[in-house]
Amino acid sequence: MTSKLAIALIAISVFDLSAKGVSAASITPINLDDLTLGATITGPVGPTVDASLINGDGNSLGDLTSSVSCPIGFLSCVPPQNPPGTIYTYIHKVTPGVEFPNDPPFPQPDGLLAFDDVNQFGLEFKAEGFTGVAGYSFGEAKQALGSSGEFSIKLDQDGSLVWSVVGGSDWSTNSDTPETISFFWQTTQPPIGPFGRFTAKNDTQSGTGNGPLPLAVPVPEPMSSQGLLALGFLGLGLVLKRRIGSSLF
Repeated sequence: MTSKLAIALIAISVFDLSAKGVSAASITPINLDDLTLGATITGPVGPTVDASLINGDGNSLGDLTSSVSCPIGFLSCVPPQNPPGTIYTYIHKVTPGVEFPNDPPFPQPDGLLAFDDVNQFGLEFKAEGFTGVAGYSFGEAKQALGSSGEFSIKLDQDGSLVWSVVGGSDWSTNSDTPETISFFWQTTQPPIGPFGRFTAKNDTQSGTGNGPLPLAVPVPEPMSSQGLLALGFLGLGLVLKRRIGSSLF
């Protein structure tokens, strides 16, 4: 083993250890209004997953409607029949303080509370197979938040996605004209069922509802950071031993 290889192994180990402290990555938002999609998957509860955003007291703070679509050109979207590399677009429509009928697996809460100044929406799970493409409806954001309405998008350290209001305000309950904003993200992974958890928040409360959960990406077990570090030091030790030995003879 050469000295360069030994040093490289140590560098890889140190990088792997420090990478755990890397902050969330910013994603440039794409306008959902500009996307043209193909057929939508019809899952066990239908082409959409309709659920409530429920707070800790069991009351509804609003509505969550989700769907998953194939790319343009797909006349049907059946994951087992789709070619490898198919990209799936997950769409989540959030409406504060308004309830639409839920799918049978998800109870309709008795209480419905006003949910005002909503400023965040996010996944409560890792965005498996995320392609780096995500966004929201710019038109709906401006309608709900005002002409400067805008969201930032972060890929958090745990792999979840978070949309946060960075322009405009007052995304709130409006029973007469519900203020729905649609969020989306793309992945290589099809959904396995309505088991995903999604949360919308304002500064004082939050509501969580169900939606499609992507299939996990199988990942081989990597060598641990400690193992890489030990291997690096072992290689460096062999190099030093060889150099010391050669200097004696």
